[in-house]
Parts: sequence; C-alpha cells; structure tokens
Amino acid sequence: MKFFMMSKCGEGCGLLEKIRQEGNSVRLYISEKDYYSVYDGIIEKEKTCSPDKDEIVIFDSSSFGYEADLYRKHGVHVFGASEFHDKLENSRNFGLEFMQDCGIDIPDTYEFKKKEFSKAYDFLNHSRDERFVFKPSGDLPSRLTYVGEDSRELIGYIKWVEMYFKEEIKDFILQRFVEGSIVSSEFWCGPNGFVTPANQTVEVKKFMNDDLGQSTGCQGNLVWRCDDSKVLERGIRRAEKKLVENGFVGAIDLNTIVNEDGVFGLEWTPRFGLDAMPTFLQLLKQDVGQLISDIVKGQTKEMKVSGDFASGVRVSIPPYPLEPPSIKDVKKSSPNYGIPLDFPERFEKNYYFYEVMTCGDQLVHSDGTGVIAVVSFADSDCKESIEKCYKAIEEICIPDMQYRTDLGDVLPKMYDDVREEELCLA
Repeated sequence: MKFFMMSKCGEGCGLLEKIRQEGNSVRLYISEKDYYSVYDGIIEKEKTCSPDKDEIVIFDSSSFGYEADLYRKHGVHVFGASEFHDKLENSRNFGLEFMQDCGIDIPDTYEFKKKEFSKAYDFLNHSRDERFVFKPSGDLPSRLTYVGEDSRELIGYIKWVEMYFKEEIKDFILQRFVEGSIVSSEFWCGPNGFVTPANQTVEVKKFMNDDLGQSTGCQGNLVWRCDDSKVLERGIRRAEKKLVENGFVGAIDLNTIVNEDGVFGLEWTPRFGLDAMPTFLQLLKQDVGQLISDIVKGQTKEMKVSGDFASGVRVSIPPYPLEPPSIKDVKKSSPNYGIPLDFPERFEKNYYFYEVMTCGDQLVHSDGTGVIAVVSFADSDCKESIEKCYKAIEEICIPDMQYRTDLGDVLPKMYDDVREEELCLA
C-alpha cells in the first residue's frame, strides 16, 4: 500500500514511520518551513503536496480542510481533515453548538466576539462570586485557555490577553467552571460510522510536577480501551450519526467533565490526539496502515485493541515549552538544533519521535522547540505501565532532558476519580 502524509510540523511522522516499517510505501510533506528538517534521513519527503490517486492521504492536524475535501472530490482516499473538521477544531462556538445538536450537555457558556472584551468585563463584574473559564478561538497557543480563581482575577488575565493577542483571537467564550473529573473519549470514524472499540484518556498538561508551570499539549497520559460506559453513551456516541452525515473520516475525541450531575462536553479534537495517539498505539494489535486503509474504504467496523493500560511520558529539551512564532527565535535564544539523542534500541517500539532527524548514523534534534519523544508502555496494571516508562527513560541520554516525574501517582488517581464519578452518575 502507498501512503502520503500532509503535516504542518511533522507531529504525525512517528505514525507514518510505523506504517513504513510495516512494509508500506510512504511519502511526507511538511508545510511549515520552520519544521522542514523534521524526519530528514528517516522518511522520504516531498517539497510540494502532490499525492497520487493511488495513495492514501493522512492529515495529522487540522486547518487543511480545503485540500482534504478537494482530494476527496477527485477520488483520493483521505483519513483526517475536512472543512467540517476545521470548524470543530477552530471555532469554540461551532463545536459547542454541534454538541448540543447531538444531545450532549455542556456547561453554561457565554459567547463574545473578538471586539467584545469590555462586554466580557461587565459580565464578570456582575458575577463576582462565580468561577469561569476563558477559552479563545483561533490558531492560538493552548496556554491561553485559563481557569480563573474568581472573576476579579480572570478579568486581570483577560486584559493581558487583550493587550498582546487581541488580533489573533477570532472570538472567545466564558464557560462556567464545573467541578468534576476530566476524561477524553475517542473513536476512529469511517464513512459508515464509528470503528469500535473506543479508547479513553486522562492526561496532565502542566509542564512541571504538582501541576506547576505552563500548560502544554500534554506532559503525560494514561489510555485504555473502552467498550461501554455512561461517559461514552452520554457523550461522543451521541455524535456518530451527525458525524457520518457530515462526511467525517478520521480520529475524533470529545473532552468531557464528569460529576454526579452528568457528563458535560468541553471541546472536540477532530484529529490525532497528542500524545494520546502515540500512547494508544501500544494497545493496537494490528498493523495501523492496514487499519487506516480499511477505515477510509469503509471495509471495517472494528479494530483489535488490547485490554491493558498504556501510559506515555513526554520527553523534551529547552527551550520547550516555549512557543515562538519562528524557530529562528529558538536558535538564537536557546540553540538546540543538532543535539545528539541517545535512545537504547531495545525499547525502539516504545518511542514515538517528534522533532528528530539523522546526521550520519546519529539521531539528533531537528528544527523545532525541543519536543523530542513520547515514551510509552502497556501493562495490565496502570501504575506499572508508568513505571516501565520511567525505567526506559533512565537509559536515555540527552543533554538537559526534561520530563515530569510524578505521573506514577497522578495518572492512576485521575483514572480512579473518573471511575468513581461515573459510578455516581444517575
């Protein structure tokens, strides 16, 4: 089989490399010039996005909807991306309205246009005893989402956002803070509906132990197979019919908060979750290339997934978690291009690499901010799966390597909390 991946920054390259190792032909196109060197010397790369009609095209991120729909119109099989995907990802309001259309509950939500900051301040001034979450729409760093301790503090934060990011924000919402446990539920969807089973994830986003520091995409996660649950039934399962009606093909995740009052949708991830997808691959018991081929052609309704737990720990180097507009800024402020990366080969199936390339026989850091890899393992015991990650990381040799060391306690507790909240659901 032949595969072509279109990527912004190369985040799906680890998946494409796995497909190549399964014996398939693969090609890669990276659109962001600051990430051109990612996977140099590892995967065949193209300077233009020109998939052949007999190639299966994989999009690893959103914002390629126009291209994806165009390829589909010309008879190309596409996994991930469409203009509908983009609306779910980039418009908070559209995503929440779609949840409601599917019968999924959401927290009380108040919408504001990009120029309505003063209106938001008035609203918060009249809600001083309540907590709200600020969530902007647009192609912005995830760290701009913020949970206020009270309305006064949140007003101060939003004024800072207005000062520095006003032009980048399309619109924003204020969402009433809901106590509970956060869990994500994912299906891979084909033209005929969901491919079972689902998988669920709990993750930590804060950069440092004890949830200190900046929010990132993910610092560590725990993934498990889910055949049936109240969270699934009151959440993402309600969206299957409408997703099919909108021609959705790809991975789709619904992030929810669960408490004794119900299951409340927070946001969609209509693409591969990072780092959930790399961790989930430890549970997949079949060739992922064949699975994606079968899904886009509507030839399967189920996948082979282990009943174990899988855990992932993100490994990085400075200046991550810096998110500059240009990698050139990184090279000036904290040069890391070409840093040698020594990963023991005996754990090669447990590494999912991000910003890497080869220099001769040496694996080194490519262009990027310093996101190196996810180290993930599966085990029947969730805590043991995390300990396996740490044992493998101890044998990795990278200058200035950084990762969270408290996940062995944090992730199992998050899993237990989700299960306890689900048992309390009416």
